[in-house]
Amino acid sequence: MQVRSTAEALFIACEMEKRAIRLYERALAIFADGSCQEAIRAILADERHHLARFSEMGGKTPGFERAQLLSAQATGVLFSGGLVEAQRKGAFDSVLRLYQYAADEEQNAIARYGEYAAQLDGPASAAFRQIEMEETGHLLKLKEMIRALNA
Repeated sequence: MQVRSTAEALFIACEMEKRAIRLYERALAIFADGSCQEAIRAILADERHHLARFSEMGGKTPGFERAQLLSAQATGVLFSGGLVEAQRKGAFDSVLRLYQYAADEEQNAIARYGEYAAQLDGPASAAFRQIEMEETGHLLKLKEMIRALNA
C-alpha cells in the first residue's frame, strides 16, 4: 500500500498501536493467572506510550483528525484474530515466548515505519525515521530481556 501523506502514515501507525494495545489488554483479561502478567503489563505500557506519541504527532498534521473520525465510524466489529493468533503461536506459554512474539511484532512495525519513511519526504520522512528508531529501541529492549531469560 502506498502511503500518500503524513496524516495517512500517522493514522496507520496509530491503528497498528491500537491493535497491539487491544491484544495485550485482552491477554491480561484472558490470561489473568498466567506467568506473563508482569511482562504483558510492561509491553502494554510501551504500546500505550507509542500510541500517545504518534497521536500527538498526528494531531499536528492536516487530515489526521478526519481519518480518525472515519475510522471510528468503521469500527463496528471487533475481530479476535489478533489474540487467537498470538495464543496459537504460543505467545502466552511463558514470559520468554511472549517476549519473542512481541519482538517479532516489533520487527514488523519497524519494517512498516521504514517503508513509510522511504515513501515520504521532508519532515514526514524524518518523523517516521524517528518512530522507526523508537521501535528499534523497543525491539532491542525485548531482545535484551530474551537474552536474560535464556542465560
